[in-house]
Amino acid sequence: MSRSETVELPLEKLCAGATCGYPILSKEGVLLLGSGTHITPTIVSHLHEQHIDVIAVHPNDIAELTGQQLRRAATADAAEKKPKFSGVWEQALPLKNLLVDRHDEPLSDERTAELNKCMSTAKARFEQINYALQTRDFASISPLTATSDSFARSMIDDHDQTVGEIGAASDDVALERRSVQMAVMGMAVAIELGLDGPTALEIGLTGLLHDIGLYVLDPKFRDPTQTLSHSERWEYEKHPVIAFDCVTAIPETPSAVRIAVQQVHEQYDGSGFPRGLRGVRIHQYARILNVVDAYIQLISPSSDRCGILPHNAIGLILHQATRGTFDPDVVRAFLNTESLYPLGSHVELRSGSTAVVIRRSAHSYACPMLMREDGECVQEDNAENRIIRPIASPKIEQMRIPPSKMPSIHWNPSANSLRV
Repeated sequence: MSRSETVELPLEKLCAGATCGYPILSKEGVLLLGSGTHITPTIVSHLHEQHIDVIAVHPNDIAELTGQQLRRAATADAAEKKPKFSGVWEQALPLKNLLVDRHDEPLSDERTAELNKCMSTAKARFEQINYALQTRDFASISPLTATSDSFARSMIDDHDQTVGEIGAASDDVALERRSVQMAVMGMAVAIELGLDGPTALEIGLTGLLHDIGLYVLDPKFRDPTQTLSHSERWEYEKHPVIAFDCVTAIPETPSAVRIAVQQVHEQYDGSGFPRGLRGVRIHQYARILNVVDAYIQLISPSSDRCGILPHNAIGLILHQATRGTFDPDVVRAFLNTESLYPLGSHVELRSGSTAVVIRRSAHSYACPMLMREDGECVQEDNAENRIIRPIASPKIEQMRIPPSKMPSIHWNPSANSLRV
């Protein structure tokens, strides 16, 4: 085999356990390993000792030598052993075990249409609940239970597309949309934490119900871009208790949902409302949804700013977690759910092109799957596809917060108050 027939491969990508089908040469064309050599850690170490950082291999050997074939075989074997969703929500069976693996697939237009349909249905159901609350005829939560169920099934079929499209930043700050975002992203964190179907559905239901108390208060309280006076803020902070009263009057409401509905705005450090609870005195459902609520709050416009770039919002939540504002286990699960560059966010690549984050990496939260502006799906498997910075969405106004400024930021999530 001549040097001209080969392609270069960084030595760091040579996978121990592989077997080369062709000779392996140095980049100068000197024979290093004969065909049929089984690659061991000792061989890789020996090549490093010779200060070899690049090897020349036959193109047909790339998949084998980089471990792609081993990973495919392992993935196929795992898929055969993986339990399939029966259509029934089983207790003690983690939903994470049921997710369909689509990490290397493009997004589906059909799924996008179905998600849009589910969102429209959810908004219509909220309108019915609003009317029922105004007429004092709110007697069932079953429509929202069905909404939680629909989105949970969509997440099993395609977790990343569901979370990415529903949880993406938007200039639509309607209460109904934000409540659906809370439900979907809350269930995503529940999945990452290893919780089962019935539990995840209750977390989704809590996300949908937690703000219904706002329907019986001044309509301006539903709009996060409104500025509230001190007295209005005092009135606004009553809504979790009102929501609790509304759902408690409905016998079908699960007891955990009743408790969690009034605690979503409590902070882990005790700075929240309505009761200033702290730590594990706050129900797990509420601790999960509190982190999700903070993220949605940051990426959405408020009374004095536009939405913050999702990547910077993640950074601010991580920074705030060091101050004890959030449950650290939930923050860790949320990061794994969204990745460092959140699903649906926009980035610039080293090549100069832009891309949208469409899927989490199967191996690293810092290296997601991307869809470039030309429509091609790529991963950070070469220098040209490396993310160099997050950028604003072309559809909405977004602001950037440099990491250097985060230590000086004063942010109170329970009051939606942020001073940069």
